[in-house]
Amino acid sequence: MPIFFGVRIASALVLLKLSATHLPVHGFTVFAQLMAFAALLNLIAVGGTQNGVIREAAAAEDHAALGAVHGAALAIWAIAAPVIGLGVLIGAPAIADLLIDAPHRWPLIASQAALGLAAGPGQIWCSILSGRGRASFSLAAQAAGLLAATVTAAWLISRHQAEFAALAFAAGPLLTMALAFVFARPLHLALAPAGVVRTEVRRLLGYSASIAATTGFSAIMLFGLRSIYRDHFGVTTLGYWMAANRISDLSTQFLGLFMVQFFVPHVATLTEDAQRRRLVVQCAAAGTAVMAGALLVFTLGAPLLVHLFLADTYLPAIPVIRTYMIGDTMRVLVSLAMFSAFARGRPGRYAAIEIATLAMMAAITLTLIGMGDPRAPQIGYASAYALSAGIAVLLFLMRRRPGGAGNAIRAASPLR
Repeated sequence: MPIFFGVRIASALVLLKLSATHLPVHGFTVFAQLMAFAALLNLIAVGGTQNGVIREAAAAEDHAALGAVHGAALAIWAIAAPVIGLGVLIGAPAIADLLIDAPHRWPLIASQAALGLAAGPGQIWCSILSGRGRASFSLAAQAAGLLAATVTAAWLISRHQAEFAALAFAAGPLLTMALAFVFARPLHLALAPAGVVRTEVRRLLGYSASIAATTGFSAIMLFGLRSIYRDHFGVTTLGYWMAANRISDLSTQFLGLFMVQFFVPHVATLTEDAQRRRLVVQCAAAGTAVMAGALLVFTLGAPLLVHLFLADTYLPAIPVIRTYMIGDTMRVLVSLAMFSAFARGRPGRYAAIEIATLAMMAAITLTLIGMGDPRAPQIGYASAYALSAGIAVLLFLMRRRPGGAGNAIRAASPLR
């Protein structure tokens, strides 16, 4: 896992540096927006079932149960991919206008969707590998696709081709899919009978619905806020926000990877509440320490780090990046609350925590934009996650209360 995280960080830093150096601020913003869209497509390609497949594969008691998970995930992809693809194709001009202010570039959006959706089975096989304790194979397949995509995208960025670089990066998961198919063969994955698959489809759709709800709400909210922010403060200031967003993504990637590859499979197999609480506390301490350490390093060496990994053009973005990293530190506790609920088979609670936090961020950001404050995005982000983290910790501590009130709080706690 640390090796794969290193590959992801190296990829992100290379693309960040090259896009900041070889592209104007407008081109950097276009590339960042298209990369965000590609990440969204990657998540919804299989109906948002990736984390649910990991959880169900980990909990599968025999080969037949694993076959049901496999068949159900493929069935969801076979239905979701054409529906999503058609929707993107119809709305491609509007999506291109929203993302890059260029509706005539709709073929680029359609091409990104085709690549992302076609690679869906690879995500299913990687998720099953992770759930069955073969995360090294899953991460190796993902790393190979990521490296190939990074090299191609970096070459295109050096030639000032921001749009085609994003398109090339979206093709990387196709290599991951081919490798994941080979790595998953020793599991002898089969397709269970239709009746069993239908039952598992309903179970996976519960997880999928939570992912789809949070992803859809997050995408609509962020792309909408960026469009409003651009109209109020201009493309250059939006570029500073996007740069901070990219740095924040770097600092939280390992957190998300840890949650999906380690935390969820382990919590899904624990049967005692005391064991789960102990794991949550240990992960909270470690995650907060890592994020706080990153914040400290950036605070001490911000000008040098921005010069090395971005460009001097982005020195005005330092306060934005620093505030975002404060929010990232708060995000550790919120992520633990979300993924604890997810691993315990409560995807609705997972979605509720994320959507409530994002709604608070949107409300704070819109209020500050209306007041003419260009610091709106970073203040909204840090404030929302700080509030959600405080609520999660309060509920977690109050679960120790004896009696009826304690039992009620115990049932409601998002960290349960």
